[in-house]
Amino acid sequence: MEHRVTGLASAEPKIEALRQFILLARKGRFSASLLPRERRAAQWILELRAGDALLDGASQQAIARALFRHAIAPERWRIESASYRLRVQRLVRAARRYLAAPLSGPWFD
Repeated sequence: MEHRVTGLASAEPKIEALRQFILLARKGRFSASLLPRERRAAQWILELRAGDALLDGASQQAIARALFRHAIAPERWRIESASYRLRVQRLVRAARRYLAAPLSGPWFD
């Protein structure tokens, strides 16, 4: 790796890249601080799973049972598990929106 430094402004990003390279060479991995955690990742996973289920023809009740298992009431789930029903409705709405234009949504940003 070779860098040319032509001033302080051009040095900073190159120094950071060198720090990352040294850490990778020493430990065989990147520092956790270099890979910020995506807060919305868990939500996106649920949306993707809901989208997959929709494409397979699953009902919202089947999606709720697959995603939230034992939290869903065995009978009268629309009433007994109303918060999960609403959550699944939001997931399905988001999944349909993203499936309409898959490469433009947050899943593949």
